[in-house]
Amino acid sequence: MPFHAGFAEVDISPVTFPVRTYLGKQESIDDPIFAHAAVFRTGDEVAAVVSIDVVIVEWEYVERIRRLVTKGCGIPGERLLVCATHNHACPAVVERPGHSKENEYLDHLVAQTARAVVEAHASLAPAQIAVDRTLESRVSFNRRFIKRDGTVVTQPRISEIGHEILCNEGVIDPDLGVLCVQSDEGAPLGVLVNFACHACHSMGRVSSGYPGVMTRQIKESLGADCSVLFLNGACANLMHSNYLDPTADTSMERTGSLLAEGVLGLVAKMDTFDAAPALRMAEGTQKIGFRDWSILEAAVENRERFVNVFEFLIDRGWYSHSLDVLRGWREQTDHFVATQQALRIGPAVFATAPAEYFTENGLRIKELSPHSLTFVVSLANGWLGYIPHPEAFERAGGHETFPGLWSKMEIEAGRMLGDKALDLIREIWP
Repeated sequence: MPFHAGFAEVDISPVTFPVRTYLGKQESIDDPIFAHAAVFRTGDEVAAVVSIDVVIVEWEYVERIRRLVTKGCGIPGERLLVCATHNHACPAVVERPGHSKENEYLDHLVAQTARAVVEAHASLAPAQIAVDRTLESRVSFNRRFIKRDGTVVTQPRISEIGHEILCNEGVIDPDLGVLCVQSDEGAPLGVLVNFACHACHSMGRVSSGYPGVMTRQIKESLGADCSVLFLNGACANLMHSNYLDPTADTSMERTGSLLAEGVLGLVAKMDTFDAAPALRMAEGTQKIGFRDWSILEAAVENRERFVNVFEFLIDRGWYSHSLDVLRGWREQTDHFVATQQALRIGPAVFATAPAEYFTENGLRIKELSPHSLTFVVSLANGWLGYIPHPEAFERAGGHETFPGLWSKMEIEAGRMLGDKALDLIREIWP
């Protein structure tokens, strides 16, 4: 059955200044941020993906985007995958003490993102795909370290506490996956790129970060009309900083350039394209419970009870604010609902997690999936905060595991989300 694809990119940069960001206010942008959309269709089967150059897209905004897209072009909400690139250099899209959400900006983001999907749908045309993957180990680094006292610390200053460090706690996921879409005449239409790494360059400013650098360089090679969707993988404990070599160049320019180099190298070797790839998508939900927060309550009362967290977050009141919000939630419910999807395009499978998902969790999905070209997309369709793998809770300490608004779900959540992802993969590709 003929395969059709359409792409669009819409500028979502703020238009009103000053604008609140992750750490303060900005009067201008460094470079534009975008919503990058792709729509795929085979017969009656349709699926859409939109990647947004912001840190997080909470579920209420996913729902709003879905409703506008359904109204604008008829794509059902459950057939739209909405994800964030996890770019920290963006307007305030989540609530933080001292930095309220930019609600006016969020209205703009929702409208422009939906517009991108509707425009991509309008551009549907016959297309063909090729998929490949390679390994890239120069970009991401595990940012959690085990100390000699048995605790864990995130993003340590090696120059100050190097004598206390024992080893890295975990691994990275070096998988760089690329799905290339071209017209029947061979013109590049769009590229989906999957790689796992935080995007924290220029935090507090407005910039597209290393995903933007990568995108611009791919476009320079494949053409300005070729859209690029960056789908961040299980990146929760991975960073573009090499903490064991503070002199290493980990700038967003080098980070983006290395990824672009890998993507373009794969595309250059793609000589067989499929004009009738299978297209399937499935969505499911499950309840994820809250975990015990008593250690947070004790630490808010006595600062000495905090274990290896970021001191500036204590000073800015993020933990005391977290406790107030968490208590309010618990009065209303004991769980959140997680929405997950699996998308098959030809030999590639994309499985989502609505969270900052630890790389070990993502690797488990890849290992247990029967399909070698399985890619995990995190920060998709909402945000449950950090979801560590269960073993990470066996040691005290670390930003991602100490309770807060950003780390609140039950210890088994990583496996629960992984099991649901595998169920959805089997549903779309038995």
